[in-house]
Amino acid sequence: MFQTVSEVIQAMNIDDDRRTFEEQGFIGPFKLWEPEVMRAFWKKQRALMLDSETSSRAIFDNPMNYDRHFDIPGLSSIISEPAIIRRMQALIGDDMLCWRTEIFPKNPGDAGTGWHQVETFAIGENTTGVLEPSIRSENTPMELTAWIAFTEASRENGCMKLIPGSHRTWRYNEKARLTFDDSRKENTLFGYDYGECKIDPDWNPDDEEVAYMEMQPGEFIIFTARCIHGSTPNTSRKQRMGFAIRTVPPHVRVYGGMSEFNEFGHHFDLARHGCVLVAGQDNYRINTIRTRNEWGDEFRTLETVGSPAMQKLGS
Repeated sequence: MFQTVSEVIQAMNIDDDRRTFEEQGFIGPFKLWEPEVMRAFWKKQRALMLDSETSSRAIFDNPMNYDRHFDIPGLSSIISEPAIIRRMQALIGDDMLCWRTEIFPKNPGDAGTGWHQVETFAIGENTTGVLEPSIRSENTPMELTAWIAFTEASRENGCMKLIPGSHRTWRYNEKARLTFDDSRKENTLFGYDYGECKIDPDWNPDDEEVAYMEMQPGEFIIFTARCIHGSTPNTSRKQRMGFAIRTVPPHVRVYGGMSEFNEFGHHFDLARHGCVLVAGQDNYRINTIRTRNEWGDEFRTLETVGSPAMQKLGS
């Protein structure tokens, strides 16, 4: 089921990925696993999500499904899958932390997710931002997201959509305070209307070129959250399920000085949160690092791409 590191490296075209990402703000889709393998994997993870013993170990008591990689062992493993992490390293650098994961269901009849654009994840009430970079580089993003299709993702059942090249221009003020209202369903971000913080009120994202990320189970894309993105409504009879792995280089401070926060109408206590080192080294040591999940299993850390061991694997 899992590709070896050498197989991943041989299948990658790093230069093309970098050029495409610089132009579009996203790359992919790429194949992680065959559809039947992902369907079997998701069936097992779904059962664990519904299991009371597993859920009791979740680090957050809320329905947002943040950071279930701490209590669901299959998700603990997938956050450091080489096919994903090696491509991210080519864009963001050798050293990488997973700071958050999210499970994104879209059930039949669910509305589309409205266009939005973030970088520090200053969402709604959190106008100061969750991510604080220590350094800035014009050609290197400070955050990346891998969005994995656990099920088929089509325009009919709620696939992601992105505006190519929009990562180069700020269209939304992510520090604007938004009002949470979960009675608003159409074209919002789970109760937040990002249309309220457009920098140019006359600019219409629907007038731009749109890329629809239709995927088979087992495929994934990588994007920066600065690239304006959303999703289509689910007008089908099939559930769409996606899983997001969010990463930063270790120089980015995560939840700096925060012990709790409120988002999407829910409260999050950070007492048990920590970042996971999924690749390379953490030479900054400014974030809490967790090396094991809630079952005591150790997280996997991939070696630096330029290390002697990696050079031998890629030869």
